[in-house]
Amino acid sequence: MRITTTLKLFAITTLIVAATVFVSACGDSANDGADPTDDPQAADDHDPGAQAYLEAAPKESLFLVDMSLLSFTPDVLEVKAGEVVEIAIQNPEATLHDFTIDEVDADVHISYLGGTGLHGHEEQAKAADVHFALTEAGSGIVHLKIHEPGEYVFYCSVPGHQAAGMEGKLIVTQD
Repeated sequence: MRITTTLKLFAITTLIVAATVFVSACGDSANDGADPTDDPQAADDHDPGAQAYLEAAPKESLFLVDMSLLSFTPDVLEVKAGEVVEIAIQNPEATLHDFTIDEVDADVHISYLGGTGLHGHEEQAKAADVHFALTEAGSGIVHLKIHEPGEYVFYCSVPGHQAAGMEGKLIVTQD
């Protein structure tokens, strides 16, 4: 079991490194010419230049999060306010899962590496400050710079998933 987990983390890390190199070399063509205000996940509410900043900024923390079996692994993330955090998220299942935080004062940028963010509950995405969804097996990266310390709940907003225990805690300490 431990070897499988180690191999899984190695594969995710390799995927993240390759995707980061690819995105850095090619840019994010999905949003070329698009107005970031048209896509609530493309940039943050604070600064239209957040996408480029968050991609280029040194990452103080890197987390690998797995969304499967109606749970997040790990289910507790701890970061400092003001630091840029990279959360690589994987959904190994063919079931819709998402990573949602309702109210957090943060700069946010989301990159999909495989799978898709399109799903049937777009209203939830509009109401949330962070919403990363995968309708099929895939992965992606959420870049965050959280401004205020506190404890925030991240959860899967697919009906019934949070009630079944698919949630975690993001602890943001003073920088």
